[in-house]
Amino acid sequence: MTTFIENTLGIIYNICFIGCFWPQIIKSIRTKSVEDVSIGLCFMSIIGYAAALGYAVLKFGFDYWLCLNYIFSAIFVIVMICVYYKYKK
Repeated sequence: MTTFIENTLGIIYNICFIGCFWPQIIKSIRTKSVEDVSIGLCFMSIIGYAAALGYAVLKFGFDYWLCLNYIFSAIFVIVMICVYYKYKK
């Protein structure tokens, strides 16, 4: 039962954490405007995700949920950065 709860919580936090940038990406693409986007936050997020991934691997070994979380979160931040530079005026 504990494994089921751990996996369920892992799935929930991954969906929420990875999905944090989706609304901004979708809004920016629809409106073709990135005036309300903080590009500094995006770059800091990538650095934070990379550091967290390194920390998690060194501290806990390869943990599927943590690695999945940080890798996919970083990918979506990179997508947001690409959208930002595409629509930046």
